[in-house]
Amino acid sequence: MIKLSIKERREQFLFFIGIFLFTITLLSYGLFHDFGEGRLVSKQDLAEQLSKNAEFENDVKDQRDIVDTTYKQIMNFDPGVQAVFLENDIKNSLASIKSIYQRKASDARYKSFLQVSQLYSDLFYDRRELKGNNTDIEQLSKSLEDCKLSNRQLKQTIGTQNR
Repeated sequence: MIKLSIKERREQFLFFIGIFLFTITLLSYGLFHDFGEGRLVSKQDLAEQLSKNAEFENDVKDQRDIVDTTYKQIMNFDPGVQAVFLENDIKNSLASIKSIYQRKASDARYKSFLQVSQLYSDLFYDRRELKGNNTDIEQLSKSLEDCKLSNRQLKQTIGTQNR
């Protein structure tokens, strides 16, 4: 171990204090200095942004009823009922939800309407296929039972004719 004199220790201490203050100054400048005017927002820009936000909120309030009604129509839809107007109502509702996005496609917030339209469209077609398949299965099982009954009757009639 090297023994330093008091003068050398004082010089070393002042040197480290200088390096510490210089480092703190550089870090503070880098963290807290405003390097551009990107943060400055004019009163007009702020008012425009607030009006766009209010317009979007009004659009959401106006379309909430259509979205809810469309969902209820999809959930209550029965493909076994031959009512083309119900299917057309659902398709028109989906198109009206999608048209909201198309009016303001440049605003990313309106993409939620497109996504709701696609989600409900997929839900509608899935439910239609599922219920349609269930009715087909029911009809096929009834036909199978009829065939089995006819087969038994034929076997009985054939068995009685042979005697």
